[in-house]
Amino acid sequence: MSAFGESLYEKKSFIYQIGEAYYAIGANTFTEITGSPEVDNIELLQNALKKENERQIAKYYEKIARIANSYRVDAREHFKLRDKLFTFLDELEKNDAQSFQALQTQVSLLDELEEKFS
Repeated sequence: MSAFGESLYEKKSFIYQIGEAYYAIGANTFTEITGSPEVDNIELLQNALKKENERQIAKYYEKIARIANSYRVDAREHFKLRDKLFTFLDELEKNDAQSFQALQTQVSLLDELEEKFS
C-alpha cells in the first residue's frame, strides 16, 4: 500500500467525499455513510470555508470528526479494515484518478484544519 493509504489510516477519523459517496475514514475507521443525514455537515463545513468563517469552520470540523469517530470498529478488526481500505484506495487510484486526487486534496485541507483547530 502507498504511503498515502498508510497515512490516511493513521489519521484522526473524518468524513470524506469520494465521487458521489461519503466515507468515514481514519484510525480503525472505514465505512461508507452516504445515506446518513450526518453528511450534511460536510456541506456546512464547505460553506464556512468559502465564507472564511473561522468560528463555523471550527464548529463543523469538530462535529464531523466526532461523527466519523463514532464509526470506529473494535481494535480486533483493525487489520481486516485496514486491508479493506488499502484495496479500496488501490482500486480508486487505478479506476478513478480524479476522485483519488480529490481525496488527496481533502486530506491535505484537513491536515491544515487539524493543525489550526486541534
